[in-house]
Amino acid sequence: MMSTTVGPRGASPETSRLEAEVLGMHCAGCVASVEKAVGRTPGVIAASVNLATGRMAVELEAGSRVDQTLRDAIAAAVGEAGDYRLAPEPEPAPEAGAAGPAAGSDAPPSGRALRPAGAALALAAVAMGLSMSPVGASAGGRVAQLLLSAPVVLWLGRGFLLALGAAARRRIFGMDSLIGMGAGVAFAASTVQLLFGVPDAPLFFDTAALIVAFVLLGRYFEGRARGRAARALNRLLAIAPDRARVSRGDVWKEVAVAAVRVGERVLVRPGERIPLDGAIVRGGAALDESLVSGESVPVERTVPDRVPAGAMNLTGAIEIEVRREAAESAVSRIGRAVRQAQADKIPLQRAADRVASVFVPAVMAVAGATAAIWGLAGGGALFAVERAVAVLVVACPCALGLAVPTAVLVATGRSARRGILFRSGSALEGLARVRAVALDKTGTLTAGEPTVALVAPAPGATPDELLEAAASAEQGSEHPLGVALVAFARSGGTRLQPLRRFEAIPGKGVTATLENGVVIHVGSPRFARELGAAAPAGDAGEPGVSGRLVVLRDGIFLGAVGFRDHPRPEARELVRQLHDDGLAVALFSGDAPGAVAAVGREAGIESTEGGLLPDGKLEAVDRLRAAHGPVAMVGDGINDAPALAHADIGIAFAEGTEVAREAAAVTVMRPNLRLVAEALAIARRATRIIRQNLFWAFLYNTAAIPLAAGVFHPGTGLLLPPEAAAAAMALSSISVVGNALRLGRSAPSRRLSGAASRPA
Repeated sequence: MMSTTVGPRGASPETSRLEAEVLGMHCAGCVASVEKAVGRTPGVIAASVNLATGRMAVELEAGSRVDQTLRDAIAAAVGEAGDYRLAPEPEPAPEAGAAGPAAGSDAPPSGRALRPAGAALALAAVAMGLSMSPVGASAGGRVAQLLLSAPVVLWLGRGFLLALGAAARRRIFGMDSLIGMGAGVAFAASTVQLLFGVPDAPLFFDTAALIVAFVLLGRYFEGRARGRAARALNRLLAIAPDRARVSRGDVWKEVAVAAVRVGERVLVRPGERIPLDGAIVRGGAALDESLVSGESVPVERTVPDRVPAGAMNLTGAIEIEVRREAAESAVSRIGRAVRQAQADKIPLQRAADRVASVFVPAVMAVAGATAAIWGLAGGGALFAVERAVAVLVVACPCALGLAVPTAVLVATGRSARRGILFRSGSALEGLARVRAVALDKTGTLTAGEPTVALVAPAPGATPDELLEAAASAEQGSEHPLGVALVAFARSGGTRLQPLRRFEAIPGKGVTATLENGVVIHVGSPRFARELGAAAPAGDAGEPGVSGRLVVLRDGIFLGAVGFRDHPRPEARELVRQLHDDGLAVALFSGDAPGAVAAVGREAGIESTEGGLLPDGKLEAVDRLRAAHGPVAMVGDGINDAPALAHADIGIAFAEGTEVAREAAAVTVMRPNLRLVAEALAIARRATRIIRQNLFWAFLYNTAAIPLAAGVFHPGTGLLLPPEAAAAAMALSSISVVGNALRLGRSAPSRRLSGAASRPA
């Protein structure tokens, strides 16, 4: 299956990137083989393959046209690299929703996939039993071993032999070529010995068959484990329904979601999932948005609330106006972001791939040297061949190739279910390395919901008089400070005067004429000065005030109202968690330093900096990095975008500005600071498991190769039979995948309370 990355809708199919799914890969050697083969294709700059997902991203030369000729050339290169092939293009499915997962390697192996491994194991077991019985030494018994093992090696294991031939032609060797060489050498040597050798000499037919059987069986269980890792994302992508009930021509028609257009109305009844992103235009209901946002508590939604595709309607019927087509829904965008992160190779994986690219040729050289040394040492030709076969089989870099991408696959899939999107696998590793966290104040550490903190009337005026004038003028305003002022006045019983005229002046304030003809101006101190009023400058930060509105009545200064923004309820908990994890925490803001310090004290942050313009935040990030190390910046506004991009890792709220989200490497889907701590915990745990996997993969090969080569045999008698080497190799791959799956089982941070810490 191939897909292209194109520009805007309707653009030509010329592109710089092509994606495809490759089937048949099993190790880092397979990845290297496919990447090298495709990289040599005319028009291709480079290819990057992710073993865990089976996805290949091909970078094309500028101006290369993605046509059938190029697709065929890439498919041919994949086939020539070994027993690999591209997944077929899916058939058009007009009735299917765009959010569902594509079929392919993500699907777990079926019972049918177990049959070849079971048949191979059964035949190999009979051959081994026959070889160990008295009958096995007879001429008929020796021929029977050949007949039992031939179907296993030559038919069920033909892919390994074909891979060996392809690798020899292209000089690109992978795991399959090692298996093919090991099983093929054992089978060929035994056949030659049977036909032309000493009648009583031992044969390795059962060994060759067991090698193939154990590898096939190991791949079956490995595929099941990898399928479990992928199904978490597929379940998320499949939650949006395929069909929607749309209002057309005064009737409700059920159509495919792909046919629904922006602006159309969709009816969602109780017990149904919302098919497309939109806004409620009629009715109200309690929605379960947990599969989209990670928040398990149902939320009440009514006109004009926005609702995401995939949310479950628990109570009443609602009509929704579609705001995004299926391909641009929140679920689809989450899926694209996660797949992009899973396809990205983190530095640890690139290092492992570099090792794997030279590992297979080195193993083949070691196997050849092992056979030569034992032959010269008098061990006998058959013993020398057996040792070489054991080295070839045991050294297959399966575990090495799966160590990193499987952990990234599980971690990014789990984090998406929790409402955390990593834009790349590198962001996962980078977040694990941070030593300091910088938080923006307004809208990030605080909820962006100011409250009145100071009422300062001018000499000769009273607080009630000031509040009545200011709130009466602001009762038509939608500005957060105006809304907070009106709410505060009404809560205290202040009676608002009716308005005759109201005008909002963007960036300055409001001008209102009351019913009695009095003109009230409410706005910034600069607005008051522009009007010629003698309003004192004041110091908004002195009492912990972060904003101030000056009030004029008929041009005369009446007083000022100060505001402050309180930290989110979970802010102190986040700061404590970060400190417990050994991270430095700083608070940055463009507000007055005194106001920033007051909010910092309330949240438990000692290091605060206020009065920062966007350039100042860049310098503050540099100072924090110099003092502590890599920095994660958390923000949501346009003015945070430069700092988000400048920090080692940027974390943005999805409800923030588009500029901030584009500048960030990590996006949290709802404004809950607990998700910041959880993202850090997931990243650290994933990186720890990746390092464990790499350690055990290298340790396995470091210990197994000498044992298979017979290094310890002269002094201890220890040997690793080839069939045991095959079993050990398969178990190493399964253990690495199983270790990575631990990322999806438990919440990463048990110390956090609330929705973010509940298991998904």
